[in-house]
Amino acid sequence: MIILFSLSYFAFFVHSAEQVSDDLYEDDGSGSVVALTIQNIAGNIDKRISSMKMLANTIANDTHIQQWVDDGFSPAGEHTLTRKLGYLVSEYDLTSASFADTQSNKYWNHEGFLRVLVPKIDTWYFAYLESGEQNLISVYHDKNKKRVDLYVNYRQPNGNGLSGIATSFNGVIETLAKSPLNKYGELFIVDNVGKVQVHPDPKMAGQFNLEQLYSADTARTLLAPQPFNYVNNADVNGQYLVSSYIPSMDWFVVAQLKGELH
Repeated sequence: MIILFSLSYFAFFVHSAEQVSDDLYEDDGSGSVVALTIQNIAGNIDKRISSMKMLANTIANDTHIQQWVDDGFSPAGEHTLTRKLGYLVSEYDLTSASFADTQSNKYWNHEGFLRVLVPKIDTWYFAYLESGEQNLISVYHDKNKKRVDLYVNYRQPNGNGLSGIATSFNGVIETLAKSPLNKYGELFIVDNVGKVQVHPDPKMAGQFNLEQLYSADTARTLLAPQPFNYVNNADVNGQYLVSSYIPSMDWFVVAQLKGELH
């Protein structure tokens, strides 16, 4: 997979949210402590992803890199590219940074030239190109290293540059685990179709969606792209669901909690 990213700045997430009162039910609706807490979590994730998207955009649109591509990939220019990517990995605490030319499908990361990408092996890359989307965001669960990485890719709409950065998503996972809401249930992250991407139970990630876990109506409500969504008696005895939209990802933070919101 050619994408790369690991900004560990997720560690600063939601300090203020961790100081909220234990009485999570003192208010109701969008003004409740529950609503403010989950929106704070989503907002901090959104800020970090926005920064990563800007960084990926900068790589793909770098005029010096584009000139090097147009001039035929000179060895000197390749060295400069590798140095730039390496600097970004070091400066922004990434796990990886990469650049691909979508015309030749040549692919480099911060360690140098890797290979020419081919459809049989690099299915994600060619699916990305065919989608016509500018941005691609995904997570990768490395079971051997017990680590979750977040990948952010960007491709030029009117050019051949495609970039990617990777960062550890463990900071976000820790934030979810330490949230005061976690005392009353569990928090997880789903994509824009409701598929679970990050969950306290790793076996849930990539295997279930909101409609399977609850119902079509519940999924529809939780996937409304707004700061706060609330579903009472969400097909779960004595529990309810809330969610908050992450605009830069087009994903959602979801919480399944015990008790009543009021």
